Amino acid sequence: MRKLIFALTLLAFFACSKDSLDENLSGQKNEVQAVVVNTPEGAVAGRLSVKLSEAVAEKLNEVLTVKTRAGEMATRSGISEMDVVFDQIGVEHFSRVFPYEPRFEERHRAAGLHLWYNVTFDSEADLRQAARLLGQVEGVKVVEFSHPIKPTRMGPVVPYKAKAGVATRTENLPMNDPMLEKQWHYNNPGTAGEHFKEGADISLFDAWSMTTGSPEIIVAVIDEPVQTTHEDIKDNMWVNPQPGYVGVDGKAYKNDIHGFNFWNDTDELDWKTPVFDEQYRTWFYSDHGSHVAGTIAAVNNNGTGVCGIAGGSAGVSNGVKIMSCQILGNNDVNPHYDASVRAFVYAADRGAIIAQCSWGYNSAVSAYDSWIGMDKGLERDAIDYFIQNAGRDNPNSPLKGGLVVFAAGNDGYAVKDQKIWPSAYPNVISVAAMGPDYLPAYYTDYGKWVNVTAPGGDASYGDDNQVLSLILNDPSINYKDNRETGYGYMQGTSMACPHVSGMAALALSYAAKLGKQYTVDEFSSMMMNSCNYIDNYFEGTKDVWSIGLTLDMTEYRGKMGAGCLDAYKLLLSVNGTPSVCVKLNTETTISIDKFMSGSVAGRDVIVKIAPEVIEKLGITTHKIENGQFKIQCSKKGVGIVTFETEIGDKIVKSDVAIIARTSVPENGLWL
Repeated sequence: MRKLIFALTLLAFFACSKDSLDENLSGQKNEVQAVVVNTPEGAVAGRLSVKLSEAVAEKLNEVLTVKTRAGEMATRSGISEMDVVFDQIGVEHFSRVFPYEPRFEERHRAAGLHLWYNVTFDSEADLRQAARLLGQVEGVKVVEFSHPIKPTRMGPVVPYKAKAGVATRTENLPMNDPMLEKQWHYNNPGTAGEHFKEGADISLFDAWSMTTGSPEIIVAVIDEPVQTTHEDIKDNMWVNPQPGYVGVDGKAYKNDIHGFNFWNDTDELDWKTPVFDEQYRTWFYSDHGSHVAGTIAAVNNNGTGVCGIAGGSAGVSNGVKIMSCQILGNNDVNPHYDASVRAFVYAADRGAIIAQCSWGYNSAVSAYDSWIGMDKGLERDAIDYFIQNAGRDNPNSPLKGGLVVFAAGNDGYAVKDQKIWPSAYPNVISVAAMGPDYLPAYYTDYGKWVNVTAPGGDASYGDDNQVLSLILNDPSINYKDNRETGYGYMQGTSMACPHVSGMAALALSYAAKLGKQYTVDEFSSMMMNSCNYIDNYFEGTKDVWSIGLTLDMTEYRGKMGAGCLDAYKLLLSVNGTPSVCVKLNTETTISIDKFMSGSVAGRDVIVKIAPEVIEKLGITTHKIENGQFKIQCSKKGVGIVTFETEIGDKIVKSDVAIIARTSVPENGLWL
């Protein structure tokens, strides 16, 4: 309850501060020429980003190049009007946001990235006044306040502890990783406890029958650092084929073998620095990035720990690759608040085609309608650059551009149906979270701006109702949370988000195998059309004792995106196999002519169903009458049926996936 009151107080305070901002900045129309992006309330002191005209940017670039080559720090621009302002606010240095790299400079310029500069000045200077003064300077087009970001997790890690007397592995599972049976979010038989409902998962086991990943696909985990030495993901870490870039502007990536630490501007990924959290009264370690990465690409079938959605199949490095782009850290030494935007550009230029983003802002500054000038902002430029340029250097890339996936946020119970930046930006995929019972997780943000839902866990039901994945197991760290292994439970839209990134990576692995290519819009639409309908489950109320609230589940209807993304359906779409959703224990009639070439009228059509599919789906009825196929299933699952007919002297076949579910869309069965 205290958290709810605090969140609502912040929102009220922000509403007042926004009016003040409008009066102090936007109201001075004759003075401020630049667009002002977002709010100074809660912004980082002594720091602004500016977007310049072409002429002014070129002048600053000349000064910057001369200074840095001489080993000096640029503190003045050489433009009299601008330097007057620099003197007034006590500028300590300025620099390009995106470092100069000759091999990428042409595309950076085409996107206008070379026009963005960071200005660092006296932290005691009035931030509003500094923005106003810079906004008056001729050639300054945008002035943007910097805000700290945060991971979209809910609460601390719960370390995994094996229960005495419980088997470590079920023999009939598709991989030999001993904790796979605890990953209900991949395959939920509904038998693990009161709140576990059959089918509340991503249908991963069926999808693995088609592919388990490919090292051709690179996923940038833009987050806390991934522990690159973790035994269950090290073989699926991306290795930079051209590490060690040092730019003429003084910025360097140096030994960026598996990624880069944009937070501290160093090649060393820092997962060793903990922080004490006052709210939870416990130590937080940098587990978030590894947990997210593990869901996507923990090494499969290596007899160790957990599985990743696209982690391969042979216990070797045949899964998708993880590029660790650290933008969050507990180390406050030289923090860089442009970390996220630089990470998007770095990842796009180095081959990533999926950007996994489980982070956001405080709800008081991330309300979409209050993110002033966001369409002109630095972050949007960086996100758009990734979407437009990722995969550009690989003519065989299955995705022509980049897919950006964002966690929706964890303030839904407090802010209700409110758009949240950046996850509500229409060009990204926004992911809400559900628990093991199909219901929205108590914390998830929601609204018509959400695109899809995925399992994010729900600790209000118990620890094992959360998502199990990797956590740190570096022996050099003195942990204070009694962890025994490098595995643990976490919850949040942070945990739902990598399920979607992992399924996208799995589908693009399959597309690469088939030689298929998609635009970002085509692939995004395919994802939206590969979801399981879940709104029928949103009935009654849900009591959440931990925050003292009772949530009305009907408020979430139509606001959790297209439903829960289904890995198998997505791969079927890539394969070109149509699918039909049928309701359990109900006879369903399917028109065969929807799947056959031309009308089937007057032709003999037979249906072939393998015995194992009949057993798997519990098929009690399957027959063809007057060009209609009738089927009834008693078990949740997916199976392929084949229709055959003869046209001329040719045998024509059509495979159709039958997807048996407890609940089906009210608007039809065809998917």
